[in-house]
Amino acid sequence: MSIQGKNGTSRREVFSRELIVAFYFIFLVMTALCHKFGEEHIVHAFTRIVQIVYVPGIFFAVGYYIQIQSEKYGDFKGCMLRHAAYSLGLYALLGIPYEVFAKHVDPFTTIRNFITFIKVFEISAIFLSVSIVFLLCAYLWDYIEGWMEKPVLLLLICIIGFLPVFLPEGIIGYGLAGTLIGGDRTHAVAISTELFVFFWGVFCAKKKQNTFLEKKNFIMAALSFAIAGVFAVLYIKAAYFVFLGMFLAFIAINICVPFAGIYAALEEAVVNILERVWGIITTPASREGEENWRSLLRYFIGYTVLFVVMAVLIFLPYILQNKTLIWEADGLGQYVPKVYRFIQYIPEIFKDIFSGNFDFKQYDFTTGLGATVAISYDPVYWLYLLFSPAKIEKAYSFLIIVRYFLAGLSMSGLVLYFKKSHFAAYTASIVYAFSGYAIYAGTKHGQFLTPMILLPILVVAMERLIRNRKWYMLTVLVAVSLLCSYYFLYMNTIALGIYFVLRIVCTEEYRNWKTFFERGFIIVGSYILGASLGVISLFTSFGSYMGSSRSGGGKITAFLSTTPLFYRTEWLVDFFTSYISDNFASGLWLKLGFAPLAMLAIVLLFTRKNRKELRWLFVIFTAFSLFPVFGYIFSGFSNVNNRWGYIYVVIVSFILAESLDKMRDLSGKELGIMTAITGLYGLVNAFSDKLFVPSIYGAFGLLAATLIMLFLLNSDKITFSKKQFRGIVLGMTALVIFLNAKWFITSGDDSYTHLDTYVSAGDSKKKISGTALKHLDEVPGADTDEFYRSTNLVTTGNLRSSSLLYGYNDVSTFSSTLNGGIVNYNNAMGNCRWNIVSIYDYNFRTYLNTLASVKYMGVAKKNTATIPYGYKKVQETKNKYYSIYENQYSLPLGYTYDKIVNADRIDQYSAAEKQETTMLAAIVEDKDMDKNSNLTVATKLPLTAQKLKIKNIKLNGVSMTKDTIEIEKPGATMKFSFEAPANAETYLSLVGDIYAEKDAKEHFITARIKAPGVKYGHKFRIDAYTTGQKEYLFNLGYREGAVKTCTLKFVGTGTLKYKDLAIYSQTMSNYADRVNALKENSLQNAKAEKNTVTGNITVDKDKMLVVTLPYQKGWTAYVDGKKTDIQRVNYQYIGINLKKGTHDIKLHYQLPGIKLAFMITGCGIIAFVAIIIFNIVRKRRKN
Repeated sequence: MSIQGKNGTSRREVFSRELIVAFYFIFLVMTALCHKFGEEHIVHAFTRIVQIVYVPGIFFAVGYYIQIQSEKYGDFKGCMLRHAAYSLGLYALLGIPYEVFAKHVDPFTTIRNFITFIKVFEISAIFLSVSIVFLLCAYLWDYIEGWMEKPVLLLLICIIGFLPVFLPEGIIGYGLAGTLIGGDRTHAVAISTELFVFFWGVFCAKKKQNTFLEKKNFIMAALSFAIAGVFAVLYIKAAYFVFLGMFLAFIAINICVPFAGIYAALEEAVVNILERVWGIITTPASREGEENWRSLLRYFIGYTVLFVVMAVLIFLPYILQNKTLIWEADGLGQYVPKVYRFIQYIPEIFKDIFSGNFDFKQYDFTTGLGATVAISYDPVYWLYLLFSPAKIEKAYSFLIIVRYFLAGLSMSGLVLYFKKSHFAAYTASIVYAFSGYAIYAGTKHGQFLTPMILLPILVVAMERLIRNRKWYMLTVLVAVSLLCSYYFLYMNTIALGIYFVLRIVCTEEYRNWKTFFERGFIIVGSYILGASLGVISLFTSFGSYMGSSRSGGGKITAFLSTTPLFYRTEWLVDFFTSYISDNFASGLWLKLGFAPLAMLAIVLLFTRKNRKELRWLFVIFTAFSLFPVFGYIFSGFSNVNNRWGYIYVVIVSFILAESLDKMRDLSGKELGIMTAITGLYGLVNAFSDKLFVPSIYGAFGLLAATLIMLFLLNSDKITFSKKQFRGIVLGMTALVIFLNAKWFITSGDDSYTHLDTYVSAGDSKKKISGTALKHLDEVPGADTDEFYRSTNLVTTGNLRSSSLLYGYNDVSTFSSTLNGGIVNYNNAMGNCRWNIVSIYDYNFRTYLNTLASVKYMGVAKKNTATIPYGYKKVQETKNKYYSIYENQYSLPLGYTYDKIVNADRIDQYSAAEKQETTMLAAIVEDKDMDKNSNLTVATKLPLTAQKLKIKNIKLNGVSMTKDTIEIEKPGATMKFSFEAPANAETYLSLVGDIYAEKDAKEHFITARIKAPGVKYGHKFRIDAYTTGQKEYLFNLGYREGAVKTCTLKFVGTGTLKYKDLAIYSQTMSNYADRVNALKENSLQNAKAEKNTVTGNITVDKDKMLVVTLPYQKGWTAYVDGKKTDIQRVNYQYIGINLKKGTHDIKLHYQLPGIKLAFMITGCGIIAFVAIIIFNIVRKRRKN
């Protein structure tokens, strides 16, 4: 049989490699199967059985291989040293990830074990042993060849090497010693005990045997079996296993012989593929005579391979722990339910349009009292339409990975456009795609990878316009950006505007007013045209933003009066620390986490002649990171956050690309500055006590290792080729990115880890479905065309958007642009179960739920809250975990008031009094009072809400002054004693400017509210999601009897400011009469269908009809077919002034300006095409 390997490799050499690969591959497969399906003791036993065969088999192959190399190479010593290094690399490459990810050993312990050999990595122990064998052969081969000529001496050496098997168990504990002579505690593969098979392999190779079925080999095998039998009888296990392994290895070796030809072909194919991939990765951006598209194709293939490897390594913890990329907080609360609704909704739209009905569904009644249908125009998001509902969970994770891929590819495009090498593009792209910002934002909020995709190619489009006045690309990308998100385009536009000015000012060729205004005019025109193509986004999501609490001049006034010029004092230190640490951040979304090489590359930005605009961009955006005002500006003047941080990531990543090839010839001065930065990093964090945080000293270690690498690469004593330099730098960068990301992804404490916040595979829909209301269709009478709402007694974070899956009409919602009226209502009512993006529920408050037309309430067994007044159980699941209660006093979608009251008049009321007022009179805004002159204005309201006397406040770990609550220790409590009346709902009221500190810092104090039958949490917060409300009304529940105590228990420490602490009670004695008064003249046959509400009503006198849908632009009311004005009533609802009589009511919703949007888009498309045609015709005429 003739086998020829690659480059003329001999048959024997190929066969020796086949043995090594085959034995180790079988070992890995069997080990994996055991770990997957076996019990722990079975795994250990079976691994041991496999090991006794593969260890002697590999030692035989190594001896066989070394003998061949001794005949082939003149520089045998160099050959052996290289193989020793390769084997040690395999030991680390296979062992370290297995220890860290499979066995969950701390990374630093793993690295320590690797460096010191205290403990051997069991999964790759054979390669450490083989490495030492190669090392010994490099220096002792002449002696070994002499021993081969003296059989008696050789036998004596083997016997001496075998003697350690007779040592008592547990003596050898040091890993390296175990590798040399064995030890049951070390998991090492002993060399000395395998000398028999090693020399057997050398002997077979020396004799150039073409088959192993020779007499001498049979004798050797039989002798091994016989000796194994003797040791078995003597019950000497270690010796028995060694000789049994030799016998079994002999059988396995002969089995491998017929497959040698197949292996040779496979090996050559794999080597060819690997060489091709490496060639692609290290190919320059363009080679002489090669077309550009071929170069780009080669780059794309190389980038794809690199990305897949990095993505698998970085996200391996998710795979190993069976986790998805669905972040439990926002993923379950918002993103995943909206995907389910999206894939249902889009086909319905197209069905309507293709049937000629352009009044497609634009309003959703099921979530948050009702809201505009949220549509994402992001092209990646539309890929969800390719998946069935059953595959949404997998699709969600997959499309996040796709976004990471596109982000890196976008950065690649930017780097390559500026004529940088493929090497620079590969390195910059993985630094960018797997930066701290990307890992943080992408895994929690996948859509925040979209601006990372768009900005680099927008810069390319801007460059094309500046250089060649080519504006098409910019126009198209502006349109795509606007369709993806007006917010992302807003941030990117600020960045592009700064870039344009700096590019003109810093480039002598363009530094004149003519160029500035000419290019500026083209840019403005491109933006206007692009905006016209994507204008539909402005009339949907942006329209929602303008109607939300996140916009408006009041926000600016509040910012100027409450936010300081600087962040907290330690911000600068935290900024510096987080530069190379994924696991640490300054806060407010400022996540950096660059590879250390990117940090050191900044030195070259100032020591070399680089692009001036790049230097100024770095300085300007670094300054932006240090002042709250810029976080406020980039957030659209809504709050202070640094979601614009990806812009900084683009800049630093490109600086790295610009500097990479210059790092081969660093000056002493540059290396000195880099050393100083490294020392400063360690020093700063040592003084701030952060150096002793594992992730921080780990980052410092990676920074130091990167610096050492640069010193070695710039050493006069060691020379590296260009390919070697690039391979080392790219490899080191990939390694530190992987480790940095791994530390962040697996971070945590004793209570939970970062991965615990992500949903396990297969659990997403189950968690979203944890509501009793999924059984609503089982309730008799619930299946009716008449409109009503249902909500949960206690809505957890996972259930905020469950109505999107099950179709019931809820008050809960999760939306980044909450209707401004809803925000005002919850503020006024003192609701403690909401934040600026979410309404959880109405805190089981009887009045609020009834006034919101809630008919059914879902209750879970785990809920620790009292049932509101007037609810009766109508359904219970078989396991009695879920129950559904019906509101016996539910109000329909529309009910009427015979009195109104000016909103300004009750501004000074307490939240409890405002709540009661909404049951007695319609609260009308001051500007609308004149429109309602036909209605009775209430001059005095019969309020029954009582402010009760607090008899005593028992403090434990809390100190109080007249305006401050100082929480001195975790677990501190405040116990209130009072006397509340029976048949009433009782509340604890906390009034005041809860946080006095205005330092642009996030503040959180978590409290637990406890009363008989009631227990729930609340987080006082100052951050991007704070409500800013001045009163919190904590419901202590309804009881037929009296409640006398309640307790506030604090989880952490901190300071709360307050003006008043009070207990309120709302009697239910007149509740039924009040509800019946509102229901007396109410909307009958109320139906809510696509974009439309209909019903009829008879009023016995002029009244205010309140429709419990959030007031917003887009609603048009018709009374008896005539268009009628609507107004905001009770802070959030739609109000219609009705005259006495019987009326047909119709409300219709249409996205404000939607027809105009379609007209603008149509004109934009026509203009864009016309300009392109005109330019083509003009160019042809010119030619």
